[in-house]
Amino acid sequence: MADVLNPDALHHELDRLEGWQGTTSGIGKTFTFADFNGSVKFVNRVARLADTLNHHPDVAISWNRVTLTLVTHSAGGVTQADIELARQLDPLAIDEPS
Repeated sequence: MADVLNPDALHHELDRLEGWQGTTSGIGKTFTFADFNGSVKFVNRVARLADTLNHHPDVAISWNRVTLTLVTHSAGGVTQADIELARQLDPLAIDEPS
């Protein structure tokens, strides 16, 4: 089982991730797109990556905004796997034309 990051390690990692915030209980970021279609396309890219890694974020869509929350539920908090997933999610946040 993966170890939950301690608060200092988490703070250090969050400083290196643009726009991600949270605590050892979970980290999150809201991504904004031109419209609902852009949000859905992003979520589909996220789903493909998450399935490949077998590590899935909690997803909330609100028209042109997508909020992702990462936590390793089996470990009871944020682990290095969540930080690595966050790093891989950021480049997926491109707003493609409809």
